Amino acid sequence: MPCHNAVSREAVLRTFEAQVAAHYVGQQQTWHYVSAALESYTGGAPRATCSDWTVHFTGPSGSGKTFLAELIGNAAFEPWGEEAYDIAQYGVASGGGALGAALGWMVGGPLGVGLGATAGGLAAQKVMQAAMSSESLGFRVPHPFPSQCGVLQHKFSRGSSLAEVRQWEYRVAHELRRDPTSIIVVDDIGRLRDAQAFEHFGTLLCGVGGNSIPEFRAGPEPDAPLVPAGEALFVLTSDLELDETEISVSCETDAWEPMLDAVRAQSGRFWQVMQLPAPDWWQQISLVPFRELCADELAEVTRKYLARQIDLASRQVKVSLQRSSSWVLGAQRMHRWTGSIRHGPRALAALDAYVGEIAARSKLEGGRQGGWIVADFDRQVMKPAQQALASTSGEHAAHTLLYAASRPRVETTWLNYTTFTHTTSLCLEVIARDDAPGVFPRVQFSPMRHLCT
Repeated sequence: MPCHNAVSREAVLRTFEAQVAAHYVGQQQTWHYVSAALESYTGGAPRATCSDWTVHFTGPSGSGKTFLAELIGNAAFEPWGEEAYDIAQYGVASGGGALGAALGWMVGGPLGVGLGATAGGLAAQKVMQAAMSSESLGFRVPHPFPSQCGVLQHKFSRGSSLAEVRQWEYRVAHELRRDPTSIIVVDDIGRLRDAQAFEHFGTLLCGVGGNSIPEFRAGPEPDAPLVPAGEALFVLTSDLELDETEISVSCETDAWEPMLDAVRAQSGRFWQVMQLPAPDWWQQISLVPFRELCADELAEVTRKYLARQIDLASRQVKVSLQRSSSWVLGAQRMHRWTGSIRHGPRALAALDAYVGEIAARSKLEGGRQGGWIVADFDRQVMKPAQQALASTSGEHAAHTLLYAASRPRVETTWLNYTTFTHTTSLCLEVIARDDAPGVFPRVQFSPMRHLCT
């Protein structure tokens, strides 16, 4: 069954370009190239060779390759999923039982009360269980890349062999069965270990013979079905950096041809060190070059990153309140929020200082650069804070923060349907560890008093 979060084919390219303009930094010529690939993916151009359904991003670590792949995935499949309301939120047994008891008294007196309550409770449960199976009684929750339907991301570990490639093949087949137009992202393909792994990987991408529609086997059994991938888009990334201190394309390089020459030369050195001939499929798929991010671009990455987190946090607050609502028969309780989330200059300054410090240290000592610093912070610090915000309990849950700041406005209708309106706004705070330079800053959400500092 196709994913419900799939963007219409006509809107994918438009959505991608809007997201790039809002969230991406640098690499303009690269994402213009991607726009052309998306035209082919969405049916705007014929697809005849494996280069039509595969793009290969290569360049320095932290230059935005995986993030651009994320924007491609989000343009084709919106980052949300459906969550069904917990059946306990409906109070179906007690509500149905009370209604059945009342009807039973009217029909059969005291004896009818017990029978009516039992029948009413069972009937209410049956009705709600049937309704729960429909799509109308769920709500949307954020499923950030790559957790949304229609997207699969895999990162090869160092020294990956043919066995890991086969396991990846089975996962791809499963995703393609869900939606044939899936976006498949494969990070660090240069980590494959031997010729067999590279060869099988290339056969999967380019098909038998080099330019046939690729097919993925659904399992290890010989008779497992083959799932065609002619409608999917594959996004590969590789650093190919043989030395972590090596920067293949510096930030001063802004012309396409010099960038392309640099990554081609690096690709040649990579295969020499691997002591393997470059596979035919590797040469069939065009390399899309990335350059190192400059210091001013890295500062812009930090600013845009915080803006995205504000948007995600706002959606997490709404999810937390929806999870706290209940639908007892005759006593509905709904929570809604009219506030906002912001960050102040201190939060931006703290994160910007941390990123700048780690980037300077990486320049001296070697190691991951640029966007990797923000990605590590996101994974280790920001994501746990966002998850806590979306929960229904705990001191960091949105529901708790809003109640601690002020009582909601309560409105009750004649049907005993109650709406709790929360008006408190929140601040996203990034707090530097002055006593421990180089350590991740802390993140917390707090009620806004006047302004976010």
